Amino acid sequence: MASSREAKGRKVEVFQVEISAFCHATEDCTRVEYAVKNLLPPELKNNVFISTTTHEGYYGNPISVLNLKLTSKEHVDLLLRHLSNTLQPLEKSILKATFDLRYDQSTKRLIVRFSKQDLYLGVLKITDSDDVVKLVVHFKNAKSKNDALDYLSRVNLL
Repeated sequence: MASSREAKGRKVEVFQVEISAFCHATEDCTRVEYAVKNLLPPELKNNVFISTTTHEGYYGNPISVLNLKLTSKEHVDLLLRHLSNTLQPLEKSILKATFDLRYDQSTKRLIVRFSKQDLYLGVLKITDSDDVVKLVVHFKNAKSKNDALDYLSRVNLL
């Protein structure tokens, strides 16, 4: 039997994922791009476009911002399945325990920060430090945080 939410045609889903990272003047931007791509499943690594914009830092130093946006259902589903299979149980526990701090009910967005250094090495480690690759998951039809939590549990991300 379908849930009342699904019966009314309001099935909770993720419709977009954004990934971004800063590349400071002291960093090699190809390495930062490599770290960003390590969040992706192998099928997507060479089939996505990462845009780069350059800004001026507080002291006049150049800061590049790398951005990647996934909007196709197929790509979003591939990424979520990959994260589900790749995140270690400890990281999933951290995500679940800190969900209230990471989820914004007003925008229906979940923000997860991964260690850029660990990602470069192929390890997905959730962190709240400054040197991160930021993943933003956009939900559709999530009327409450529990709807988003239920969805993430169903796709085995928690």
